[in-house]
Amino acid sequence: MGPFASETNIETERRIQPNNPGYNSQFNYAKNYIKTSKYTLLNFLPYNLFEQFQRLANFYFLCLLVLQVIPVISSLTPITTAVPLIGVLMVTAAKDAYDDYQRHRSDYQVNGRKSKVLRNGSLVDEIWSKVIAGDLIRMENDQFVAADILLLSSSEPNGLCYIETSELDGETNLKCKQCIPESAEMGQDST
Repeated sequence: MGPFASETNIETERRIQPNNPGYNSQFNYAKNYIKTSKYTLLNFLPYNLFEQFQRLANFYFLCLLVLQVIPVISSLTPITTAVPLIGVLMVTAAKDAYDDYQRHRSDYQVNGRKSKVLRNGSLVDEIWSKVIAGDLIRMENDQFVAADILLLSSSEPNGLCYIETSELDGETNLKCKQCIPESAEMGQDST
């Protein structure tokens, strides 16, 4: 290790105090809001056209169309290139719009899922997009998790927990996780 190794570790180290939003907010941790969609209603047309003209074939036909508009250079009418190009652009844009709409729906569903969070000494229902770094969450069997979590306690012996990560990596096998012995004693205590 070099002389700067300790400085690098300090910069990448995370400091979180459980159930202390005031302290944790000073570090500007990422929100738990999930956004996988690319477009909004306002930026769909320019961003989609920009993406489509990055494809070599579409850009080639656009250049060809520009050259056909100049009557001195081309004897063909621009319609012979414009109609197929516009057709391809419209079909691709419709497909991209549908795919992005589905992503918006999925994001809304994931962000709106409920969780039990400890707030002001009691468990309250909270949607996943409002969960912040440091929140204590009570998980139930077969409950969806939309955040990175640290396992403090489990109802299983030895503080074991089995999770499925199929939405992250497609693997449906259960993975075994174990909490630290110091917090495993909490068990089912809901206070």
